[in-house]
Amino acid sequence: MSGISAGDLREDLLALSRGIHSEPELAYQETRAVDRISALLERHGHRVERPYGGLATSFRARIGPSGPAVTLLAEYDALPGIGHACGHNLIAMTNAGAFLVAARQAERLPVGIELVGTPAEESGGGKLDLIDAGAFKGSVAVLSSHPGGGGGWECGNSSLGIVEKSVAFRGLASHAAYSPERGRNALNGVIRLFVGVDGWRQHLPREARIHGVITDGGGPASNIIPAHAEAKFGIRAATIEQLREMERTFEDIARGAALQTGTEVEVAEAMRLYAPVRPHPRLTALLQEELRSRGIEPQAPHQTMASTDLGNVSEVVPTDHVGFPVTKEKIAGHSNAMRDASATDLAHQSAFTVVDVLAAAAVRIATDATLRSELTRAR
Repeated sequence: MSGISAGDLREDLLALSRGIHSEPELAYQETRAVDRISALLERHGHRVERPYGGLATSFRARIGPSGPAVTLLAEYDALPGIGHACGHNLIAMTNAGAFLVAARQAERLPVGIELVGTPAEESGGGKLDLIDAGAFKGSVAVLSSHPGGGGGWECGNSSLGIVEKSVAFRGLASHAAYSPERGRNALNGVIRLFVGVDGWRQHLPREARIHGVITDGGGPASNIIPAHAEAKFGIRAATIEQLREMERTFEDIARGAALQTGTEVEVAEAMRLYAPVRPHPRLTALLQEELRSRGIEPQAPHQTMASTDLGNVSEVVPTDHVGFPVTKEKIAGHSNAMRDASATDLAHQSAFTVVDVLAAAAVRIATDATLRSELTRAR
């Protein structure tokens, strides 16, 4: 859409992205990121509602009339130990920027446009909390963004759903040399669980994943048989039905590991279900149009092997997002390379294009009743 551009916001948005990147904050603790975004919005004349949806690190800003709205979603939490290795500083920048650019059209909007800050995407599910609080009941469409290290532009991608399980084994401590027969090794239970999962992997469908870490190895001394050990696993699949089936198998493997080691096991939910992303085809077409109008040919939609709580939003509101490159070559997500790439000139160059694409798409939805009617049809 002509006239939609982030040009004069460049320095403000760069400062926002770099500031969030330089001070990574974990789930539900993103106070400095929200302060930065709020300050930027208020400096440009917008009122910021915070906290929002019962979450201390969520917020909302709005332009246009009351009632239904197109919703832009910002993320800003980081990963433990590695910082912004998923580029959420760029998600915050692009969606805040899109809101500010779209605000220039506020007087002609028959439907509102909102910017909602969504904490805890990496762990916890802030968008699930906001769904529970009714934050999306007035949304006619949800748009967002996500950086990637694949070198290409994307929209319309589906994703895997995920559940996380914590597994605790309880055994019996004893002297590992003097009286090993009196002990029951909880760490052996965890090890048997990993061995069982490794054997299970060869029978999983191509679009399924399972991965785990040991969170408590039962130490600290080698001559004490561990009485307690814990692990955490992520289980991913393309459908919720497949996820539930995998959960049952996983719990069977855990019980088998306990039987082998004479220990007790407890499997608990570590994180609520992130549903698979189901992008709305009309939104995908809209974002493709906006990218192509800027000389960018997006890749064909495909299934990504990652997961996000944006999937839960896509279950209740027509949703899609723009995937954009931060490198020319392929690099791993959630890596030091991805963290460093998320603050480069190339990343920000791509991000400014995303700002314009999201702003234009949001304004088109808000001003085109026919387009909005197509979003209400069966998906």
